[in-house]
Amino acid sequence: MAEEAEGEEDNSLKRNCCSRMRKNLTEPRGHSGHSYLRKFRFALSLFSLFHILAIIGSAKDVYLEKFGADATAIGCLFSVISFWSPLTEFLVGHLQDRACLARFFPLERWGKRAPWLLTHCIIAATAASVVYMPPSDSSGPLETWFVLMLMLSYWGAASCVIAFESARQEIYPYKEERIMVEGLCKYTCMMGGGFGAIPVLVLMADASMLNRLAAVFYIFIFGLVTLEAVPIFKEAKQAPVPIKDQDEEVSAPEVGSVFDIMREVMPRCCCCPRRVKEQRAPNMAFRHLVAMKFWHGAYGASIGSTLFYYVTYVLRLGGWERMQVIVAGGLIAGVTEVGLNLMYMRIFSAGDGRQDTTGTKDRRLLNYVVFCRILNALATFLLMGWVDPSVTMVFLWAFTTRLGLSSFSFWRVSAQCWLVDEDCIFGAVPGRKRQGIIFGALAMTQNFAGAFFSSLTFLGLGLAGLETVNCEARCKHLVDKVVDTTGVVSECVDECFLGVIAQQPDSLRLYVRAVIGMWAPICELLIAFHAFKFPIKGARLRRLYAGICQSRGEEITPKREETGTPHTGRSKIVLSVEATKSVQSSSGRIQRQNTEKEGLLWRLAHTTAMVESWPGAKSLSVFFDVNEAGPQEKRVSKASRPSNPAITVGVSEEEEVPQEPEEVRPSWTEIVPSTRVSL
Repeated sequence: MAEEAEGEEDNSLKRNCCSRMRKNLTEPRGHSGHSYLRKFRFALSLFSLFHILAIIGSAKDVYLEKFGADATAIGCLFSVISFWSPLTEFLVGHLQDRACLARFFPLERWGKRAPWLLTHCIIAATAASVVYMPPSDSSGPLETWFVLMLMLSYWGAASCVIAFESARQEIYPYKEERIMVEGLCKYTCMMGGGFGAIPVLVLMADASMLNRLAAVFYIFIFGLVTLEAVPIFKEAKQAPVPIKDQDEEVSAPEVGSVFDIMREVMPRCCCCPRRVKEQRAPNMAFRHLVAMKFWHGAYGASIGSTLFYYVTYVLRLGGWERMQVIVAGGLIAGVTEVGLNLMYMRIFSAGDGRQDTTGTKDRRLLNYVVFCRILNALATFLLMGWVDPSVTMVFLWAFTTRLGLSSFSFWRVSAQCWLVDEDCIFGAVPGRKRQGIIFGALAMTQNFAGAFFSSLTFLGLGLAGLETVNCEARCKHLVDKVVDTTGVVSECVDECFLGVIAQQPDSLRLYVRAVIGMWAPICELLIAFHAFKFPIKGARLRRLYAGICQSRGEEITPKREETGTPHTGRSKIVLSVEATKSVQSSSGRIQRQNTEKEGLLWRLAHTTAMVESWPGAKSLSVFFDVNEAGPQEKRVSKASRPSNPAITVGVSEEEEVPQEPEEVRPSWTEIVPSTRVSL
C-alpha cells in the first residue's frame, strides 16, 4: 500500500509539472498576446532560410570538386550572384510595401507579409533542392544551371527575410517581445544551418546520383518548415496611422520610391544656397544605422573570408588536424552563444519599457553592447594580431568573440524597429508604413559591404603571394600503380598539402593576421561609434513610446511605487497650481494678467493647464535660466526688445487676433530672460 501511495504521489507530481510547463508555454504574454510557443513558431520562419542558405552557400565547392565545373566561370558567376543578392532585398522590400500580391491574397485576410513568405519559401526550397541536379555535366549548361538556381534561391530567401523583419516590427510593438523573439530566432537559425550542413557534407564525400536524389527530398522537406509561421504572419496587417487634413482622414499614404529612402541618408548639397533651403535635413538615425550595417558587413566578410586561411597558413595545419581545430572552435563558440543567449533573453526582455520613464534600461543596454564591442575589438587585436599564433589562442578567441558579439543583435533589432516606428509615427509623412523599404535598404547595405570586402580580401590573398596546388590531381597517378590505394593516396595528398603550406611566403601570413587582428577591430570600433551615436534614445525614445501607445489606443499608467509622494512644500509647481486657481475667471477660462508678477504666474498656469488636459500620465518641471553675465539693470533678453509681437489668447492659428500693445513697464524677462519647460 505504501508503495502504491508513493507511486500515485509521483504520478501526480509529474502531472502537475507537465501542466505547469504546458501553461507556461501556452499562456499569452506581452502586448502581442503571443505565448512562448507561438513566438517560437514565429521564429521558425528563419529555420528554412538558414537551411537553404547553408545549401546554396556550399554549391560552388561541390560544383568545382565533384562536377568538374570551370573554376574561372564559377568564380565570376559567384561574384555576380554576391552583388545580385543585395539588390533583391531592396527591390523585394519595395514590392512588399506596395502589396503587389494583394490581387491574389486579400490584405484583409492575409496582410502584406504572409503571401510573400508562403510563395517565396516554396520558390527558394524548390530551387535549393534541385541545385545539385544539373541537366548536363558539360561546360555551359552546368554553369547556367548553377547561376539560375542560385539566383532563384537568393530571391526567395531575401523575400522571406524582409517579410520576417517587417512582420516582427508590426506584430511585436515593444522592445521586450522583440528581444525575446530575437533570442528564439538564434536557436532556429543554428538548427537550420546544422540541418543544411548535413547534405553538403554527404555530397562532398560522395556525389553519386543516389545521394543527390536523396538530398533533393531532404532539402525540399526541411525547406518548407518555415510555412508553419504563415498563420502568424497574417497578423501583420495593422491599419496605417490616420493622417488628418482639413478634418478628412487619409489612411493610405504613398510609400515613395526605392531611392527616396537613400536620399534621407545622403548629406545635403551645399553648393547651391537655394537648394539647401529646399532640401530636408538628413535622417541622422537612419544614417548612423546604415553606417553601422555597412561596417558590420565589412567585419563579417573580413573574418569569414580569412579565418580558414588563418588556421591553414598561419597555424600551419592541414587535413584532419585542421578539421579538428575548426570543429572544436565552432563548438566553443556555439556553446558560449547558447548560454549567453538564454541569459540575455531573460535580462533584456524583463520589465516594461513604457514604465521606464527615465530610460535607464535602454541606456544600460546601449552602453553594455558598445562596451562589449570595444572589448571584443581589443581582445581580437591582442589574441589574433599581437600574440604569437597558437591553437590555444584561437580557442580563447572563439570564446571571447561570442562574449563581445552575442548581446549586440538584441540592441540592433531594437534600433531597427525604433527607426521604422519613428518613421511611421513622426516621419515626414505620418502614417506611412514602409518597413520593407527600410529593412531592405539596411540589408542591402550590409550585404553589399560584405560582397565588396569579401572580393577585396580574396584579391589581397593573391597579391600577398598565395600559391595553390591541386594535390589530388598530383597524386592521381598512384591509383593505377598501387592495389591498396586508400592509404597511399591520402598520405600523398597530405604530404603535398603540407608542402604547399610550407612554401607560402611570410607576407601571406602577415596579411591574414593583419586582416583579422587589425582591420576587423577597426570595423568593430566604427560599429560601436555609430551605435553609440544612434540618436533615438533618452527623451526621444520616451516620446516614441508615447506615440506607439497612442497609435495603439493604450495609456501608460505608472506603477504606484514609481509615482512618488506628492510635494507639499511651497515650490515652483505648487506656485503654478496656486496661480491656476487665481487666474481663472468665473467661466473657467484662463485670462492673461497684466502685472509683471501675474504675467509670470499666467505663463506657469497656462502651461500647467495645457499639460493637465493631455491624456495619460505626465510629468511637468519648470526650469528658470537666470542670466548672470552682468548687472541686473543691464540684462536684456529677446522678449524685452523694442518690437512687440502680437499676443493671441484662446484662438487657433488661423484666427489670430492681435491685441493692442500694452504699456511698457519693467518685465520679469529682465530678471528671468528665458523659461524652459521640460516634459
